[in-house]
Amino acid sequence: MLIALFSMLMATDAITVTSVFHQFNLPERLKIYVEGESLLNDITALILFYFVALPLMGEGMAGVNGIDLVILKVLVLSVLVGSGVAGIGFLGLKLIHDPFEQVLIIYLVSILSFVVAEHLHVAGILSILASILTFQYLVDRESRSCNRAGAKQVDALVTDSQSYYSSILEVMRDIPAITGEELWAFKKEAYYIGLFANAVVFISIANLVHVEQILHYSEEIVIVFLITTGTRLLFSQGLLLIRDVPRRWSTVLTFSGMKGGLAIIMAHSIPTDFAYYSLFQGVVVGIVILSTFIYTLILMGYLTWQKRAFDNDRLDKEQLSIDQMTHTIQGAIEKDVLTGAYNPVVFEEILNSEIMRAQRYKLELSLIMVRFDEAKEAQSRPLLKCVSQLIQQQMREIDIFGRLSRNQVAVLVPSTALQGGLIFQERLERSIGKHCTEQGECTSIQIAVVELSEGDTTEMFIEHAETGLRVIKV
Repeated sequence: MLIALFSMLMATDAITVTSVFHQFNLPERLKIYVEGESLLNDITALILFYFVALPLMGEGMAGVNGIDLVILKVLVLSVLVGSGVAGIGFLGLKLIHDPFEQVLIIYLVSILSFVVAEHLHVAGILSILASILTFQYLVDRESRSCNRAGAKQVDALVTDSQSYYSSILEVMRDIPAITGEELWAFKKEAYYIGLFANAVVFISIANLVHVEQILHYSEEIVIVFLITTGTRLLFSQGLLLIRDVPRRWSTVLTFSGMKGGLAIIMAHSIPTDFAYYSLFQGVVVGIVILSTFIYTLILMGYLTWQKRAFDNDRLDKEQLSIDQMTHTIQGAIEKDVLTGAYNPVVFEEILNSEIMRAQRYKLELSLIMVRFDEAKEAQSRPLLKCVSQLIQQQMREIDIFGRLSRNQVAVLVPSTALQGGLIFQERLERSIGKHCTEQGECTSIQIAVVELSEGDTTEMFIEHAETGLRVIKV
């Protein structure tokens, strides 16, 4: 019974956490820790609840060995099912290039992973996660190593191959599945579907809440809420032991444990003849409500209070800390020493403001991104500085030059459509190409230009540019 209760209270709501984080500019590594912990909690809670707690409550399993074997079976089979379905779906994308049919295949990968896993009596949610990660890996690997092959290239492969089977393998390998641009469009569509689904989940939770039941078990709800909060605080300290991170990251991890629809689903999966059915339902629903409101308010207040500290965490190690600077050297705070560009913290704030302004007033906005070979960045600092100067020579007074990361810079071009951005890109490529030819010191430099689309967030805008990066030909 305690395993069942613990499992329900362990499941967190990754959507709520992500929604809160979108309101703040936080270090990427902190987001990965928190969102990854949330997903891991959900998967572990599901396996413990459905494959350990419920069978134990029904006396269908006993002993540690039996539990270990069940967990191992669920983990292995769930991952195999998800990965296998993702592989089949990836091959389907290679054979079908109609955009609408590709969208169907991508969604069918998730649905079939869940259906097949549930049919085999293993974890459907874990299979979905495995299929998504596998599918993402396959697409990313292909986008990095392959370009789209034309019909003539495919025919040549078939003719020149030594055997029929090797021909098929080579053709299948070189036929493109999906471009980075198409994948970005699908991600954007999935984002809006996720917002709709999140609203449905909260409406469903509201329909399942019984005020009388919550008030009846109010004392138990408060006690369990304090215990679970203390437990999260205790275990979040482990992050400080295994990683060299600030203590404030542990606080964020503690109050990122909002509960949601998954806990409600598990609570309503308990057999109605269970002796503590009403108690467990009341406690779980009460914890969901308390954590959703109290954790969210505390987390947003803490992130606002510590905004300056988290900005420091996002700065590159080569840059000075904001706390070590004074207001008399404001320029040094805002500008990167090497390139003269706005540092990542300031530039992303400007980017957020410009995107909001462009969307409110229906203005055009473009972004030109330049990325350097990160592996050789240490040896190419003079080149980075020189290219940054070339970029600033092409800019207008209203254009904004900033640094996104250690090896990425970008130019924000207000009141400019895609065509104008392409002209800027073409001029910049010629300047960089001329410099590289004269100096002979170029590393791999990639460039892309994108235009802001309606509904784009800052993350979507940057990701769209990253999917369009291509190497400058010198």
